[in-house]
Amino acid sequence: MPSAKYQIGAPYHAVAQHPEEKPYNRMHADGLPQQLGFRGAFVLGVALYGYMTRALVASLGEAWLGRAVIDVRFLRPVCPGDRIRMETTSVPGEGGHTFEVAMHNETSGNELSAQLKTSVPSPFPDVNTTAGVKPNEWEGPVTQRRTWDNVVTGKAYRSLRLTLSAADNEFWTRALDDDLPVYHEGERAPLHPAHVLRLIQLGYTNQFIGESAVHSSSRAVIRRMLRIGDPVHVLTVPLEKWEKKQNHWLTIYCAIRSGEEVCAEVFHTQIIKLRGAESAAAGEETGR
Repeated sequence: MPSAKYQIGAPYHAVAQHPEEKPYNRMHADGLPQQLGFRGAFVLGVALYGYMTRALVASLGEAWLGRAVIDVRFLRPVCPGDRIRMETTSVPGEGGHTFEVAMHNETSGNELSAQLKTSVPSPFPDVNTTAGVKPNEWEGPVTQRRTWDNVVTGKAYRSLRLTLSAADNEFWTRALDDDLPVYHEGERAPLHPAHVLRLIQLGYTNQFIGESAVHSSSRAVIRRMLRIGDPVHVLTVPLEKWEKKQNHWLTIYCAIRSGEEVCAEVFHTQIIKLRGAESAAAGEETGR
């Protein structure tokens, strides 16, 4: 039964919080963002995505968690403590199967901070051929810093293998103050959608150390719902990189498998080197 608290067509609110106390990405901590002219640390894009899914999950349940194409764009920074409003609407003329979510930041002049659109297209997209790329396996701790030169398009990172656990859902429901009961129903509860995107971040930090980056957008193709207890294998492949206005951009592809089945694919775009970040960091070091 859909939750009366979160419904399609009715706004809901949250106070944005960053889920990590000591983030490795310096854009998610005070210091570097202010030096670059922003008003504060950025809340993780994956967390913002998690906030935006609540009415969809409450209304559509496992049907949406198990099969959907989702496009999310992050348009303006959201800082910890900002009051955000999510508005979820059905798109007219598309058969009731397409929905949009707008996130407005009431702390920052009601600006539009993020947009999400989701549907179940027919025909459903085929699995991308990049899913067949072989990972480049190696062992040991991650010690190499990500640079523009060592990210090679088409060259896969090493595999990330893990088993999804109830602690993953506990982390996100606590961090996002998400009170939907579906994430705690039984030993095989559905995985929180925020953690689906989190697997992509875990996939690329399993290869490189990256100290500052900004999540711009993601396109997720969900083929089968991931559940607590599923063993998963994450394949990560850089697809495209480019420079624009002195920012260095990267799109990576991730295939999340359980067994031999591709359960989800994500095309994840971020700025991996921000204009002015190196000089700001150098100035910070000099001032110590």
